[in-house]
Amino acid sequence: MTIKPRHPSASAPDEFPEHRSGKQLKIDAAHVRRQLQVMLVDARRGRTSEIIDQMRERQERAPRQFALPFDRYPVTDLAGRRTYVLVARGQLVVDVEASRPESDPQRVLRRLGYRPWQRGWSPERPTRVFEGRKTPQELAGDVGQLTKLGITAAPHLVVPLGHIIKGDDYPFATAALGDFPQTAAAGRPGAPAVRVAVIDTGITPEDRTDSWLDSIVRRSDNTELLDVLPVVNGRAGDGRLDWSAGHGSFAAGIVQRVAPRCEVRAYRFTRSDGLGTDKDAAEAMLRAVHEAAADGVRLIINASIGTPAVDGVPPLALQSAVRTIVDRFPEVLIVASAGNNGSKDPMYPAAFDGVVAVGALTADLQPAPFSSHGDWVDCSCVGVGVVATFVTGTLPPVPDPAVADYTFPANSWAVWSGTSFSAPQISGLVARACLNDPKLTPRDAWDALLAGQHTLPDYGRVLRVLPGTPL
Repeated sequence: MTIKPRHPSASAPDEFPEHRSGKQLKIDAAHVRRQLQVMLVDARRGRTSEIIDQMRERQERAPRQFALPFDRYPVTDLAGRRTYVLVARGQLVVDVEASRPESDPQRVLRRLGYRPWQRGWSPERPTRVFEGRKTPQELAGDVGQLTKLGITAAPHLVVPLGHIIKGDDYPFATAALGDFPQTAAAGRPGAPAVRVAVIDTGITPEDRTDSWLDSIVRRSDNTELLDVLPVVNGRAGDGRLDWSAGHGSFAAGIVQRVAPRCEVRAYRFTRSDGLGTDKDAAEAMLRAVHEAAADGVRLIINASIGTPAVDGVPPLALQSAVRTIVDRFPEVLIVASAGNNGSKDPMYPAAFDGVVAVGALTADLQPAPFSSHGDWVDCSCVGVGVVATFVTGTLPPVPDPAVADYTFPANSWAVWSGTSFSAPQISGLVARACLNDPKLTPRDAWDALLAGQHTLPDYGRVLRVLPGTPL
């Protein structure tokens, strides 16, 4: 049975009609079925080992500005299954504020063979990163010792997009949406501007000629690294898009589809292959908040990222950043993807208090089989076969006899699936409501959007926004 919102006007589904022909929908449905099959296999395995190994080899050979050397770190999920997460090689995160006042984390860590490792931007630094020549097993042992001494520490988690690295769940080209819509609601004169900060892989370096994404300022620190690996003889790239390339441009395009008149600002926290750390993501969120405060704009943070807890400890840097934002900037709304694990394991930052966790549904508003879920999920919308802007380039990232090469031209549009693409619809919907009412804060707008919406157990409130692809 199809579940519909009690008050469709709250999410205005009729404002986002299907633009593709019946023929294109059939083509897209075939691609989406393949995406779902791949994602379900990935969720059952916990990871795509072959692709992880390829990524790790690329990272180890890459120049420092592109590289993020990582290791597998064993964990146990809620079902008791042994799996693993990715951690930055030899690194620990320590939450100084959460540690016992009498403990001396830096002295203890120095004795254990670690040295301070700090990068990024933030006026608040309650978490510190320390680095040593350590194996994952040694990291685990050191975390245990530190815990006994009252020092809150955890391995420095790599935060891949949507936790499950999408492997060969590649986006596929689809029909262009057309000219930039000119009829959407604009902000009222004199009202504070509304900004959505997209914490992701950055924004495409190309200037599209179809008016989409052209309002997003392109800086050196927010440009997507589309094709930088492998590096051979000092030359970056091989003519193929790296893993997760285009993810940030896709998410930004979704926000603009839903709220064309809001300001979108991209914050890249990743290096190549869509890999970034807990600390990198936290720094990006804090930077977005402080820039919005300085500019006097209302802010929604969209974080289509996620990782599980390790031995019951969530990512410490993200935890600290969320705590700071909720306490010091209560009007800011953080929206995060619930993850693509297909399980009830909480994913972070989505599962933190004060964050809106967004799951994924099919086009007929039923649970997407890959979507993480549970009582920590606040709402869900369509995440299967979503259409948005994409980048120019060739996939797959490495030659694959099972997948023919295909190239996205300039001004591309793609169809893709995941909770990564549910979250920006909610961010856009909140931004749209704020644009229509200059008195609304993003949190007030979020509360108003939920009023009267149907609840789906373990998936939260059901909101219809973009149509998705029927299967």
